[in-house]
Amino acid sequence: MKLKIVLVTSQITYMPTNYLKLLEGLMEHLQAEIQGLILLENLDLPTVKACLGLPLLGVKKLSFQLYRNILELPLRRREKLFEGHQKWVQKFKTMNDPQVVQFIKEQEIDIIINLRTRCLYKEEILSAPKLACLNIHHGLLPEYRGTFCDLYALTENRAAGFSIHRMEKRVDAGEILARIEVSKGDKNYLTYLEKTSDKEVEVLVQLIEEIKKIGKIPQGTPNKTDRKVYTKNPTRSQIKRFLASGYEI
Repeated sequence: MKLKIVLVTSQITYMPTNYLKLLEGLMEHLQAEIQGLILLENLDLPTVKACLGLPLLGVKKLSFQLYRNILELPLRRREKLFEGHQKWVQKFKTMNDPQVVQFIKEQEIDIIINLRTRCLYKEEILSAPKLACLNIHHGLLPEYRGTFCDLYALTENRAAGFSIHRMEKRVDAGEILARIEVSKGDKNYLTYLEKTSDKEVEVLVQLIEEIKKIGKIPQGTPNKTDRKVYTKNPTRSQIKRFLASGYEI
């Protein structure tokens, strides 16, 4: 089965190289399937203010990575990667824009893969691709939901990793297609994130090859448990506790 895939990520993230390494890996293995890239524009004044305040909280490594990613935006490294392979790049504020829904349908896209954005997909965009919208959640579903699940896992000396699941209207819901433990006990959060990018490429490529082979999204495991744990962006006191325990963030 020939697939048409669209990748979606944010204009600015705190991921090392702003997710360029992951995009390069996917393009290397899935060039025929990947049709293009959608960048969600999230660089605004509140984001800049939040970045400026991070060093005051002791969050030095993530803030440096954010600054670097912002400063490198004019280099258009992700855009040039796709353009160099004759792939299109589109920018939108949200995936719920009617223009996005129409564009996905017109392009006859089979799969949308959401890469660490905080956009909440609504029914119209969820039903736009022929097969599914898939999401990489940076926590181990079905138990761990919310934001920074992997950071909390590391600081609590639990296995940290990511899950790939079908997207539904409810956040972090939908059948689990992969649940990958990446590390346990890493003291440097950015180093851990670099490891996840490498593993995400490997797992996504395997999943797409399986979909091509069987012609549909494989049956996953139920995303249900009685032991759900929801996490949010860490507070000032939590950050202080992480730093005091020797974690580098």
